Amino acid sequence: MNKELNLNSPYKVFFNSDYNYFYFVTQTGIKYITYFTDADEYFKDFNLKDNIYIFGFERQQIDKNGVNDDNYIKATLITIIKWFFKNEQNVLVFVADVSDLKHKARHRLFNSWKKEFDYDSNFEKYDVEILTEGETFYASMLITKNNPYKNIYRKHFFDESVALNK
Repeated sequence: MNKELNLNSPYKVFFNSDYNYFYFVTQTGIKYITYFTDADEYFKDFNLKDNIYIFGFERQQIDKNGVNDDNYIKATLITIIKWFFKNEQNVLVFVADVSDLKHKARHRLFNSWKKEFDYDSNFEKYDVEILTEGETFYASMLITKNNPYKNIYRKHFFDESVALNK
């Protein structure tokens, strides 16, 4: 697994089996962790929920050197996501982090990453805005075009977002 990931990744990717996450360290010493967690709680009554995962990543340390290596970070995250889709029946859902109120900018950034790295058009991305308790959340679903259940997943994703907006 790691060997395959590291063939195309600018940074060496490791897997922490104790806590079930991937991590890498940038050239400036910043540690990033990435994880895929099941989305059962959001798709409780959905019969195809076993292949739906939530993607997340976190910066564990702050860059003190002022060196910008965003392109390598981006490419490493994309490599991890592409590895995840080796199983074409997997579905990835993510919600832009709202903690620093930059969630709309993150949503636009993820759209640009999809355009930049999906040069073969192997993926479909669906976006929703969920307004709850006066706050807007930006959620997306990424799925391979070859997923035999993509239309069912897409419909359920949009139906769930409508239900959350009520």
